[in-house]
Amino acid sequence: MNTFSIKSLLLAIVISFLGIFSTYTISLKVTERLKAESYQKIENVAEQISIRFQDAIDKSINDLQGLQAFYSANKQHLSLLEFNQYMKVLNINEREYIQALSWVPLVKYSDREQFETEIKAQQPDFEILERGEQGKLASSAIRPYYTPVVYVSNYDANKNAVGFDLNSNEIRSYSLELARDSGNMTTTAKIQLIQDNAASTGGAVGVLIIAPVYQQDLPTATTEQRITALIGYVTGVFKIDTLMENAKARADIEDLELSLVDLNQDSGGLLYGQAKHQEFFSFDITIPQRKWQLNISLKDMLLEDIESPAVIKLILFGGIVISLLLAFAIYALQVAVIRAKNISHLSEALQNQNSQLEKKVVERTQSLADKNAQLKDNIDELTAQRGLLSSLMKEADAAKVLAELRAVDLARSNKDLDEFAYVASHDLKAPLRGIDQLATWVVEDLEEGNLEEIPSHLKMMRNRIQRLETLLNDLLTYSRANRQEKSISKIDANIVINDLFHLVAPLDGFSLIIKNNLPTFLTYRAPFEQVIRNLLSNAIKHHDKKQGNIKIGCTETELFYQFSIEDDGPGIASDYHQDIFKMFKTLRPRDETEGSGMGLALIKKIVEHYSGEVTVESALGEGCTFYFTWPKGEIEFNKMDQR
Repeated sequence: MNTFSIKSLLLAIVISFLGIFSTYTISLKVTERLKAESYQKIENVAEQISIRFQDAIDKSINDLQGLQAFYSANKQHLSLLEFNQYMKVLNINEREYIQALSWVPLVKYSDREQFETEIKAQQPDFEILERGEQGKLASSAIRPYYTPVVYVSNYDANKNAVGFDLNSNEIRSYSLELARDSGNMTTTAKIQLIQDNAASTGGAVGVLIIAPVYQQDLPTATTEQRITALIGYVTGVFKIDTLMENAKARADIEDLELSLVDLNQDSGGLLYGQAKHQEFFSFDITIPQRKWQLNISLKDMLLEDIESPAVIKLILFGGIVISLLLAFAIYALQVAVIRAKNISHLSEALQNQNSQLEKKVVERTQSLADKNAQLKDNIDELTAQRGLLSSLMKEADAAKVLAELRAVDLARSNKDLDEFAYVASHDLKAPLRGIDQLATWVVEDLEEGNLEEIPSHLKMMRNRIQRLETLLNDLLTYSRANRQEKSISKIDANIVINDLFHLVAPLDGFSLIIKNNLPTFLTYRAPFEQVIRNLLSNAIKHHDKKQGNIKIGCTETELFYQFSIEDDGPGIASDYHQDIFKMFKTLRPRDETEGSGMGLALIKKIVEHYSGEVTVESALGEGCTFYFTWPKGEIEFNKMDQR
């Protein structure tokens, strides 16, 4: 082999090496870029799956909140027909992600027999049940209270759950108490659903979302108050497999695997799928009182396709072939000097081919980038819509709270109006009948010429007219209570109460004792003075002696001051402690006492308007003490004005 041939061979070897090295370098860069683009696309798909999964849960919670508001407004006295009518309005049968919505009242043991009798009138086979050791349903054991499933929709798919006492299961009982005490929706840990006949042998699993329902006219500010006000629960039943159905369908299309994990320490764990050593994407799922995590991983085949793209093998194979061909061509051209120009043209052709290949790779990469950008824009739009939906749900919650508060005020107003109409009618008619009787006597005396008793009859007639006028004035005051113009000002209770004591003109024998230093605070001055003035006036007016002591004290809680007005008068028997706060109620005949019996009713109305409470402690011959609570400051009054 001559020197020219050796040089030609070496040149061919060098060129083939450079071509293969360049092809390998390009393939590495393209591989990394394609992997990045593929993972970005999968991440976008995974995010869409998580958003739709969260939306399904949010819609379910919204449906449950609607049922909670429905029962809060109507209390528990609803028939099966009314429940089913509401379910038709809610169109629950089209909610593929909800297994069931149900009403679960709180039933005391003492009321169990009567309760079962009432429900059997609508559902003849109804009985409060629990699951026994063998997994079969049987009559529930004796407990202080029960929480049975009474009404359920969709009934056909969930009739096995009717009558089941949720309190008989430890996991369900724990979540019921948590919802009751917190006043918020609560999600149970994973449970075996009672709807499935195979539940005792490892049947369908799911979770319950539980929302407490309280009696509207009772306070629910503290845990103790919520326990007292509880009337039952509305529950949403979710079968895990059904809840994951739509997400799994999309994941299968994309060759992805899903798993759902409950992150809570109390009975948490794997809810769906299989745990993987490597979870490519994880998303937090918002659900009441629990932490869920949706994990999305790649199937082995998809992972292999991403890590080793088929196009890279083609690039490598093509590059190697081209490099070898180029080397062979150069060698041949070098050996055949006469073909030198052809070798030059072949080199240019090879360069052009490489350039076109790089151009195609760049164009494809840019196309993938454009599609991913468009996909990201779609995801941003979905996220914005989700934010708007969240805002609307918050507004709906605020509207629900406002409606509940207004419903409470309306119920209280209706009750006052009924009592007002009945009592006013009775007590206004009494003086009128007396006046009519006296007028009849005067006419009879005039006809008989008996003029001696006419002056006394006319005097009695004037007394009854004055009593009627007092009744009308007090009725007007009672009806206008809490409607006067309100302005908050700072007052010193020591000065205000001393001034009011002298204003009611006490007898010389009466003295005022302030047991401790009274507070200085911001309040509505007029209604506060009216309450104090009426209580001081009652203590003096109804005293059975010409001298006595009136003691005033005050204690403090987190939101209220509690004032006490104590006297050493004749006292009030315990049988009358409730009657004295009703309109026109007096403990002595009207002709023996001053006033219309409206004073304490007016006090009760004013104090309860400001979320306070009036009580009395007394016994015959031991004096009496009136207590009332009053808001401490401007913030509490502003909250009440928003009702």
